[in-house]
Amino acid sequence: MVNQMDSEAVKLIFARANEFKEGDLLVGGTGDDVIRKDAKTEIAAMKIGDIAKLIFVEDAVSEVLSRSINRQLLNEMSYLTIGDVKAILTGTACSTWVSRYSDGLQSEVIAALVKTMSNDELSQVSRSIFNALPDNTPLGPVVVGSAQHFGSRIQPNSPGDSEDEILFSVLEGLTYGCGDVIIGLNPASDDIETIVRTERLLQSIVERLHLPTRYCVLSDMVKQSAAHALTKVDVGFQSLAGTSKALVGMLGLDVEGLVELSKGFNGLYFETGQGSEVTNRSAEGVDMVTLESRCYGLARYVRQQCHGKWMIVNDVAGFIGPEVFRTGRQLMRACLEDTVMAKLHGITMGLDVCSTFHMGIAPSELQILAKRIVSVAAPSYLMAVAGNADPMLGYLTTSYRNHPRLRAVVNKNISSAMQNRLTAIGAFDAEGRATGTAERTAALYARYMKEGGDTRYVDELTAEGLKKITTLQEKGCDLGYGSGPVYSEPLSVSTRLESLYRHARRALYTTLDSAVIRDCCPHYINVVTNSADREDYLAHPASGELLNVTSSTALMRLSTERTVTPLVQIVISDGLNADAVNENLRSILPRLRRSLQEGGFHTADIDVVIKNGRVRAGYHAAQILAPAVLVHFIGERPGTGLNQLSAYLTYGKDVAGNVRWNSDMDHSMTTAICSIHPRGKTVEAAIDDILICVKRMVEQRCSGVALGNETLHYQL
Repeated sequence: MVNQMDSEAVKLIFARANEFKEGDLLVGGTGDDVIRKDAKTEIAAMKIGDIAKLIFVEDAVSEVLSRSINRQLLNEMSYLTIGDVKAILTGTACSTWVSRYSDGLQSEVIAALVKTMSNDELSQVSRSIFNALPDNTPLGPVVVGSAQHFGSRIQPNSPGDSEDEILFSVLEGLTYGCGDVIIGLNPASDDIETIVRTERLLQSIVERLHLPTRYCVLSDMVKQSAAHALTKVDVGFQSLAGTSKALVGMLGLDVEGLVELSKGFNGLYFETGQGSEVTNRSAEGVDMVTLESRCYGLARYVRQQCHGKWMIVNDVAGFIGPEVFRTGRQLMRACLEDTVMAKLHGITMGLDVCSTFHMGIAPSELQILAKRIVSVAAPSYLMAVAGNADPMLGYLTTSYRNHPRLRAVVNKNISSAMQNRLTAIGAFDAEGRATGTAERTAALYARYMKEGGDTRYVDELTAEGLKKITTLQEKGCDLGYGSGPVYSEPLSVSTRLESLYRHARRALYTTLDSAVIRDCCPHYINVVTNSADREDYLAHPASGELLNVTSSTALMRLSTERTVTPLVQIVISDGLNADAVNENLRSILPRLRRSLQEGGFHTADIDVVIKNGRVRAGYHAAQILAPAVLVHFIGERPGTGLNQLSAYLTYGKDVAGNVRWNSDMDHSMTTAICSIHPRGKTVEAAIDDILICVKRMVEQRCSGVALGNETLHYQL
C-alpha cells in the first residue's frame, strides 16, 4: 500500500509516466520510452484510495482539493486501481459512470488516469463526456457545453486598446458566428481606467445588440474587483495554478483570497495551461500534467464555494513556448490530456489551440492541428481572433474564418440562442449561415449605433462603418477582407500571416543596436546572462534569468563605487525581440529620464544593458545594485508585426524599507506597461503611465498587484 512516506517517489513516477514534453525534464521527466512504459505500468496498478492519501505539495491548494472531494463516492471506489477505472472509461459505460462518480475523483487520480491512456483512448473518453452550462432560456436544443455544441470566445484584442478596433473586431466575429460562449478581451494596459473603459465597451455591445453571451476583461481579480466598484463587471477572470506558490505569484493571494474575490462576480472565467508553474519556478517538484489537473480541481472547488455559479475554463495550450513543449505532436497530446481532465472534473472546457512564434510551428500546421483537435478532443469551444495571429499578444491561434469550417467538420453548432439572435440581427443570412462580409459588419455597426441613440439614417451609419473598416485595414488590422470559398483565407490575408511569421522568426534572433544604446544612455554597462547563445536562451528561459559570474562581479564593483544609491535604476534587455528596443528606445528613454529627474526621482547615472535578458535578469541586477525602483525596458515577444516594447516596474523594498530584491521574486510584485509602439501605447501615454506608477510606488512602497487598488484613485 502506498503510504505518506512514498509521496516523493510517486511524484517521480508520475513525472516519468508522462508522454514526453520538454517542461517535465525539470521535474524528473524522461525521454526514455522504456522508463516511461514502466512508470505507466506502476501507475496502472495503484489504487485510487492510496493515491488520494498522498500529499503531493503541502500547501493550500492541496488542502482544498482534499476538501472538495465527495468522501462517500471516494470510499465506494477506493479499491479500484487506475487500470480498473481506465477500463471503465474506455468502455460503453463511461458517461454513466462519470456522472455518478466524478465528484469523488481526486485531481491526482484524474492525472494518473490520463497518463496511462493513448491518444485514441483519450479521444474516446473526451467524446463521451459533456458538461453543459445551466441555461434558463436555451431557445433551442443546443446549449453551451452540450454534445451538439461547438462554440467560441471572441478575443478582440487591440495593441492600443483602441475602441474602434475592439468594436469592429467583435462585430466581424459575430458575422462568422463567433462569441456564443463569451467575448473576452486581454487589455494591453492593465490599469483600472482601461479595465473600466473596456468593460463598458463590451457591455454596450452585448446589451445594445441583445446578445445571449457573456463578456469579460481579462485582468486579474484584484483589479477587476476594484473596477467593479465603478462599473458593471459581468464575468470575473483569473489565471489558475496548481500550487499555492504559483497562484500567489500571479494574484498576490492564496486560495481563500481567490474564493472571496470569486464570490463578487456573477460568472467566472479561469485560464490554465501546462507549464506555467514550471517556467515560473513554482512547480514544487510536480509534473505538468498533474499540476494542470490540480488547476481544474481548484476551479471545481471555487465553483462549489460559489454555489455552482456560471463558470468556464479555458486551456491556453501552447502559449508559453518551447521550454514547455515544441512540436505539434506534443500540442495535440496536451490538448487531449487537458480536455479529458477538465471534463472528468465536471468542467465546461474550452481550448486555445495556439503556438508562440518562437515554438516554430508554422501557421498552416497549426490550422491542421486545430481541425484534428476539434475532431478528437471535442472541446466546448475554441478561441477566435480576427486573423490567425493575435494583434496584441503576438501568438498564432484560430481565426474567425476557421470557425464555420470547424463547425462543419464536427457537425455541431453554436448555441441555439446565439444562432437565433445572429440570424435576427442580420449577422447571418436568412438561412442562418455565417456571412463574414464587411457589409454585414458595417450593418451591425449601424444597428449598434442606432441602439445607442444615434439619430442618423441607417445608410449613413453603414457607410461610416465601411469607412472605419477601411481605416482599420490601413492601420494593419485583419478586418473587412471577407473569405474565399468555404470560408478560406483570401490571398492577401494568408500572405500577411506568412509575413508576420517570417518577421517574428527573424526578430527572435536580432541583437541590440549599440548606436541606439549610445544615443539613449550617456553612461551604461554591458552585462550578459548565463545563456550560452541565442538558441540556449530561447530553449532554456532559466539561462536568461541570471547574470553570469563576470557580469555579477562587474555590477558588484559598480555598486561599491557609488557614493549614493539611486532611487531609480534603468535596465534594458533584448528580451525576445531586440528590434523592439532598437526601434522605440530613442523616443522614450531620454524623455523619461528627464521627466524622472524633473519629478525629483534620483535616477542612476549608469544604465544596465543586458544581452539575452529576461524579466528576472532585471531583478538580479537590482538585487546587486539595490535601488528602490527598477524600470526595466525589454522587447516583447514578436508576432504582431509590430516591434513592441514593455517597461516592467518594480519596487524593491518592503513597507519597513528593507530590501526585498531577489531573482526569484514573484512577478505579481511587478507592474507592466506593455505594447509601447506608435501603433500601440504611444510614447507619451507610456511615459505618463510610468511616472504615475513610480510616484505611487514610492508613496505606497509597493508595486504590482499590491499597487492595484491604490492606482485606482490616482488614475480616475
